[in-house]
Amino acid sequence: MPGLLIINADDFGGNRLATDRIAECFASGGITSTSAMVYMSDSERAAEIGRSRGLAVGLHLNVTQELEDPAAPLPVRERQARLARYFAGRRLRRFTFNPVMSACARRCVEDQLERFRQLFGGDPSHIDGHNHAHLSPTVLMALPKGMPVRTGQSGGGDGGRDGLTALLRRSRHALIARRQTTTDYFYGIDRLGPTPTDESIEDLLRLADRGSAEIMVHPDRDMDFAILTSAGWRRALQGRRLGSFRDLG
Repeated sequence: MPGLLIINADDFGGNRLATDRIAECFASGGITSTSAMVYMSDSERAAEIGRSRGLAVGLHLNVTQELEDPAAPLPVRERQARLARYFAGRRLRRFTFNPVMSACARRCVEDQLERFRQLFGGDPSHIDGHNHAHLSPTVLMALPKGMPVRTGQSGGGDGGRDGLTALLRRSRHALIARRQTTTDYFYGIDRLGPTPTDESIEDLLRLADRGSAEIMVHPDRDMDFAILTSAGWRRALQGRRLGSFRDLG
């Protein structure tokens, strides 16, 4: 799918500031997609905004921290707490498959998908993960097969074609793409630094001119919000094909 740029804001509903700034960035045209957290402090209000404005919303899957909503059913909270404790352990657990924990991961994914459908009235446009933990094999294998997901980080402006790290990234991307629908490239807006130039913004977006690319943003961070609401950012988006994960086909 050449020429598709998805600018996705994480943490919709995670807290009030994130929700409000994401809504503002949608209104100004700075983002094209968002991913919502469920059972968190501002989840219900975010869902009301998302539904009323017809926003493209995915699920920001949370398997690394406990749920904040006191109304979350006790079995849901207990499963979530168990999985969060597991990932709070050795970092190696993010990169290996644990058959013992896979059933718990599947139930947690089902819990959050069910809650998302209750809040938003339908399936998410895609799934990405808080702290990218959805890419852990234990969690990835628990996701609905074929559903669009966020892939792993791409390399630099050359697409990460050089070196062992690039090879590992490409291998991981190929494994993800074999099971799920995903973009050709993924990277964060934080690559721009605090004071980006028009040239550096153009370099960041250029990968989307030859393939599908997702840029991850966090508008509740002042640096990201300043870039997303700047005139330079809006100029750089002109003439590009913008969309959400639904446009991947």
